[in-house]
Amino acid sequence: MDDKRCRVFGVSRVRLRLSGGMAFVSNIVGYLTGLVFTVFITRRLSERDFGVWALIGTFISYSLTPFNLVTGWISRDAARGKKVLGSAAALFTLLTPISIIIYILVALMSATTINYDPSIILFGLLVLIPYIILTLGSAVQSGYAPQNLGMAGIIFEVSKVIIAFYLVLTLRLGLIGALLSLSIAYLIQALFLLQKSRPLFQKEVRKELIAKWLRGAPINLISVLSGVIGATDVVLIGLIAGAVAAGYWQAALAASALVTSTHVLMIGLGPRLISGGSQKDLDTALNFGMMITIPALFGFIALSKDILWILRPTYIEAWMAACILALRGVIGIFGGISSTAITAKDEFDSHDDISIKDFIRSRILILNKIGLILASLYITAVACSLTIAQNTGMSTIETITIIAILSLILTIIGTLINMRLMRKFTVLKLTYRPLFKYIGSAFIMAAIIYFLRTLLKSPSTILDAVGTVFLLTIMGALIYGLILYLIRNEFRRYLTDIYLYIMRVKDSV
Repeated sequence: MDDKRCRVFGVSRVRLRLSGGMAFVSNIVGYLTGLVFTVFITRRLSERDFGVWALIGTFISYSLTPFNLVTGWISRDAARGKKVLGSAAALFTLLTPISIIIYILVALMSATTINYDPSIILFGLLVLIPYIILTLGSAVQSGYAPQNLGMAGIIFEVSKVIIAFYLVLTLRLGLIGALLSLSIAYLIQALFLLQKSRPLFQKEVRKELIAKWLRGAPINLISVLSGVIGATDVVLIGLIAGAVAAGYWQAALAASALVTSTHVLMIGLGPRLISGGSQKDLDTALNFGMMITIPALFGFIALSKDILWILRPTYIEAWMAACILALRGVIGIFGGISSTAITAKDEFDSHDDISIKDFIRSRILILNKIGLILASLYITAVACSLTIAQNTGMSTIETITIIAILSLILTIIGTLINMRLMRKFTVLKLTYRPLFKYIGSAFIMAAIIYFLRTLLKSPSTILDAVGTVFLLTIMGALIYGLILYLIRNEFRRYLTDIYLYIMRVKDSV
């Protein structure tokens, strides 16, 4: 397939609002079911075991390093319509033993340090194997048809809760039951994505494609190393401040997950720009994303204490850290969309016969080096803060709040750098004018919700707390939607598009 046909093919498969909308619906479902799943875990595990749960997740992310070196290149070729699935599967098969060895080594060393049963931490391998398969399916679909990632996410979240209800609540298998639940749910999600990727399957393994991806691996190594370094914060918290502190940190991350994960609203932007998108596509993705992200942030700040109480009453003390992490997630979206624009418009890898020099001259390498520097600065600051906290007798809550502030500061710096580079390397730009109306509408909504919350008594049971959060969330969404309907023509057009889409689906049935 020539380049022109690949571009047309890519555009036809990538739908910005559909992919973003499906991803966000997945996140809503994921947040609600994830909240249920997290409650299963936090109410059945001690703070120490929940901290170990967070550490296992980090160890798995370390073990995925070999695959993360090539997934970006696989996605870019999938966005161009190339048949990558067979070749990618062959490469993943070769890398799997390396991933398993990494997990075993890291897990055993950490288990000794925190004085925890290594056999339980090794159960994380049950999650790693299906997650490798999921990484393959996600790499292909994120370039080919990212709207399928949203549906896959819904399937995963629902499966996870159903399985966890049986293994964790009914059989009371504790941490092992939680790991088994994730393992089975990840496998179901992975199989769905692989089934959707069949159009890009080719029995013949294309050695030139694999060689191309491997040539790009050293460039991605910098980016992957940045991710590994950045994810080490929870490990340092666990090793220096203790597993209990890691549990509080994980609770703050889990509570703010809906806000921090709204970047998926723009999940289709990269593939769309790679396959020939323009400024209009960037504006559409940014406006659509911020229309939902901004009220999510304000609403979370108003209800953060209630959400943390649901996880575990003691976690309510971490509300400030959770709010800071939520704000970090929103600011990071601007940096992410800027870097997406830069990398998507860099066409150095549009052909298979490229050299290492082409990779070195790419703008991707510049972004990766900046990310590595910032991640190194962050983790160094975290290590110093933890050491000072231990020597001065600082409380757990004060410690994780300081770390959240450090994370926010480095995110702001990285976002400003990416935005500057986007103006330098591309003709694309971010349009901020609609954001002020979103912020004003969200502020009014949050103020009303917070006032209504003060009129209600403090929850005494989980059901009371869930009911309160659910009711206030629905009211907040209605208030925000009404304000936007009155002041934004684009929002009214979007509602009309949704209605027409539903009618078309209904007529087709």
